[in-house]
Amino acid sequence: MNPEGSIELYRLLKQWDPLGLATENFDYDAEIYDSMEVLHSTRDVETAGRKIQQIFLHSFEEEIPLAQIRPVAEEGLEIVELYKAP
Repeated sequence: MNPEGSIELYRLLKQWDPLGLATENFDYDAEIYDSMEVLHSTRDVETAGRKIQQIFLHSFEEEIPLAQIRPVAEEGLEIVELYKAP
């Protein structure tokens, strides 16, 4: 994926605040980078969603519903597809 795609993917995930911690000036940088790796390594939204769910479960011991993850995973996979290297 080209650099613009990586930036777009990062922005998407940075905007997402699945645990409502943004008001505490908290960032999810480790989870964002792990989620980016997931989106780069799979093309299946269900698999990506479960893996992202596990990332947040491991970090925060809180399970995010797959229904909340799915739209972000879908958009992330679209970004990866749009900006993939030829």
